[in-house]
Amino acid sequence: MQRRFTSFSASVRTLLSAAVLLLANGSLSQAWAQCTTCSYTVDNPNKSDIFNMIGGETIIIASNVNFDGTINVLGDNVTVINLGGFTRSGQIRVTGNNTVIRNESEISNGNGGNGSGSRIAVASGTTGTVLYNRGTISSDNVVLSGPTVINNGNSASSKALWSGYVGGNFTAPVTINNYGNWSGQINNLPNSTINNFAAGTWSAYITPTGTTVINNSGTWNASDLNFSGSLTLNHSGGTWTANLNPGGALTINNSGTWTKGFNFPSTGPNSFVNTGTATFGSYLGMGSATTITNSGAMTMTQGMGDISANSSLTNNRGATFRVTGQLINYGTVSNAGIVASTGNFSNQAGASMTGPAAPLRGSFTTNGYSVNAGSFGMVGRLDFCDSGNATGFDSQTGSVGAANTTYCSLRPLPVELAVFTADVVKGQVQLRWATASEQNSAVFVIERSAQGETYQAVREVAAQGNSTAATVYAATDVQPLAGTSYYRLRQVDRDGAVAYSPVLKVSVAPGTLPVLAYPNPVTDRLTLDLTAAAAEPCAVRVLGLAGQVVRTETLTGGCVQELTLAGLPAGLYLLQVRTAGGSSVQRIEKR
Repeated sequence: MQRRFTSFSASVRTLLSAAVLLLANGSLSQAWAQCTTCSYTVDNPNKSDIFNMIGGETIIIASNVNFDGTINVLGDNVTVINLGGFTRSGQIRVTGNNTVIRNESEISNGNGGNGSGSRIAVASGTTGTVLYNRGTISSDNVVLSGPTVINNGNSASSKALWSGYVGGNFTAPVTINNYGNWSGQINNLPNSTINNFAAGTWSAYITPTGTTVINNSGTWNASDLNFSGSLTLNHSGGTWTANLNPGGALTINNSGTWTKGFNFPSTGPNSFVNTGTATFGSYLGMGSATTITNSGAMTMTQGMGDISANSSLTNNRGATFRVTGQLINYGTVSNAGIVASTGNFSNQAGASMTGPAAPLRGSFTTNGYSVNAGSFGMVGRLDFCDSGNATGFDSQTGSVGAANTTYCSLRPLPVELAVFTADVVKGQVQLRWATASEQNSAVFVIERSAQGETYQAVREVAAQGNSTAATVYAATDVQPLAGTSYYRLRQVDRDGAVAYSPVLKVSVAPGTLPVLAYPNPVTDRLTLDLTAAAAEPCAVRVLGLAGQVVRTETLTGGCVQELTLAGLPAGLYLLQVRTAGGSSVQRIEKR
């Protein structure tokens, strides 16, 4: 029986809203246009009927019904809810806008397969279609010719399954939010976005076209991803194991853990931005017009391609970039952290390697044959260390910034430093660092400098020694310098070898200057610990309790000094120490 919808007056609509919908046999014989409160539940007697939805209605397939009829969504704002099953030949055909389809049970091919069975079709020209799947969709007949949002599961449930073969049935842009399991292959997915959330598992082969965005924080274990056009992949967590087979521009933003090697497209433009940990388990092909920006830890365990003339590497402060194999640069490298290669190192003619401004310094190390035919350290400060040539390059025909370049004075930490931070908390500097692995490490020494050139030790922390697991360390400088200062780690091996971390810059607001004065009570000589003060003149005054000045001295900050109190009568005094960065007042007793 076909369901026809005709217009009723507002008064009839109000008075007969329930009565007109349900007749004695449970069928829907009449309704009205753009009904905003109408809802009809399909039971078994009507499971093979045709329903024409004019607009605003909700139609529900009851939980005990295996629907094999047709629902034609002709108008806007229609909701279709499946609590039963579309397992034979049930149809949902959408030609209206803002349609919501909710599957809480099953939509499948039935026994036919290969194009038979249940079908969902969204027509070209429609907008606002949303398909919610909380159950199972295994039908091969989901055809989306209009833009559609698919929510496979939700944040509260990851049990949803989409296993139906899509093939080329998605011809309009689609946004897929996957919280469950998606294994249905998609070919020629145009200009679409896939959000694979933390609970989601994506195992489907897809071939995106046009402009594609993938946001992954879950498990992406498809074997391959072939794409044309441009692909932006934002990987913030979970795992990625799919082979990337690009046919267009590729952008990867990694803030999680990345492990998959691949080849950048030969044309580009391409980019890899890393703020997390990227350990490539296979070769990294560089392609052309490729930009790498590293603020975390990157390791190429199987080597990497040459940095081409129109490509660049930016390795930021505190970052590590390690290559097992050679590092060859034809383009531009800017290094404020640590770059190391186990094979040959070559800065080719026309290429450039630059470093950070003073007092920071970037580090390059190599275990192979080293060549500089380009520009090295002409801008910024760099340290270069060839394990077989501690005084320079094996072959030097290019330009080197003599004033900016040192050799083997800043080799990287023997331990694998994963992170090093310095934060000001309540006037103290809290330092934290973590190692990914250690070998024969003995101790970490925290060193501080007021100018970034001369450093003094402020704390020592025993090292793990030998470890292949992550180890976290923390220490606090309870008497930091007022104003700007610099911190670094000095790592000492058990054999006495020393290495340094990148330098961190902190700023402590001027305020009360902590000064330790001892012994107290004192006889003639008072020791003042001025290490918390900058290495500059400090005005020291001794006052009586009434405020009269009885002694003045000018001492130098940044170290421990003595103040003589000989000649002062016994009694109580105020000791005042004042610098540009702060001041301190405390009571002392003279005996």
